Amino acid sequence: MPRAAVQLQTGGPLEIVEVAVRPPGPGEVRVAMAAAGLCHTDVQALSGGLAGTVLPPPLVAGHEGAGIVTEVGDGVTDLAVGDHVIIAVRAHDGSCAFCLDGHPALCRRTYELADPRNGNGPVLFHDSRPVTTLGPASTFTEEIVVRTELAIRIDAAIPLDLACLIGCAVSTGVGAVRNTVGVQAGEHTVVIGCGGVGLNIVQAARLAKAASVIAVDVNETKLATATAFGATHTVDARTADILTSVREATDGLGAHYAFESTGLVDSMSQAVSLIRPGGTAVILGMAPSSTPLVIDNIAAVILQEKSITGSMMGSGAPSRDFPQLVSQYLDGDLKLEELVTRRRPLAEINEAITDLEAGNGLRTVFTF
Repeated sequence: MPRAAVQLQTGGPLEIVEVAVRPPGPGEVRVAMAAAGLCHTDVQALSGGLAGTVLPPPLVAGHEGAGIVTEVGDGVTDLAVGDHVIIAVRAHDGSCAFCLDGHPALCRRTYELADPRNGNGPVLFHDSRPVTTLGPASTFTEEIVVRTELAIRIDAAIPLDLACLIGCAVSTGVGAVRNTVGVQAGEHTVVIGCGGVGLNIVQAARLAKAASVIAVDVNETKLATATAFGATHTVDARTADILTSVREATDGLGAHYAFESTGLVDSMSQAVSLIRPGGTAVILGMAPSSTPLVIDNIAAVILQEKSITGSMMGSGAPSRDFPQLVSQYLDGDLKLEELVTRRRPLAEINEAITDLEAGNGLRTVFTF
């Protein structure tokens, strides 16, 4: 039987236990996971809930993964055994009101698939009990069954332990630049937080030929990495005045776009102060759903026509974006290996979570 990292008690540690995986039903495929990345969102889910939703045990988290299709269900024609796939967090059908309005990350199909009452029922079982998954799929397991919309076929030339990062960190950061706001050549950008998502914002802004890419963090190592990813300026928030530094780098006007990826509400408010009149603050970091966002000067937002927007998974369409990002990596334009701090076996997941909470490293990748 396959094994998974299962949280058996709310807030408790993860245990590596055997799980039963049902066969794929109509429109589904079974995937043997090859690699999965660890994200702050996983830690939030394991700490008692995510965006106001409590996820009861037994729980398997993980939402950034890649693997190989080993079995297909009835009616599946777009995937075959042996295909290399990245697991998508969200589905998009291209036909709902949100997809037609150009917001595929808000597709209603995602919510349908995430509801265990829909589709073909629970996928994982532990001691005959259905296992809660993180949305429609979880990746901290050796095998998973998902709808074909969530298994995005990719070029097999990319190593799967790097491809998994495209499922969240890469597509979220790059997508915020390309899809959410569409940064143009010559525009000024600032990135608050240089973790896995923030570094991908940095490299996407570099690829967009932004006039400045200002990286802000409190970690010297992450700031140095941001420079390697294309940051034109770095600001150590422990010692420098961020607003002054940003204005000095942007002709005194502020950035066209400020991207906040830490999930800290103070940083979200600060992002608004860093943009110029007519600029946009893009909020990516996930804060608890009940946390209010306080704007210091609402008059400035109105009189200077500033905008504040969220970015869900880079406002992307996985079936379009994932293969494009793979191609950019294979062409040498996108950095992926540099995001990986350490590769671990899944059995070391609790130690990896401790490192993440302590701010050590960028991305841990579990290999199966």
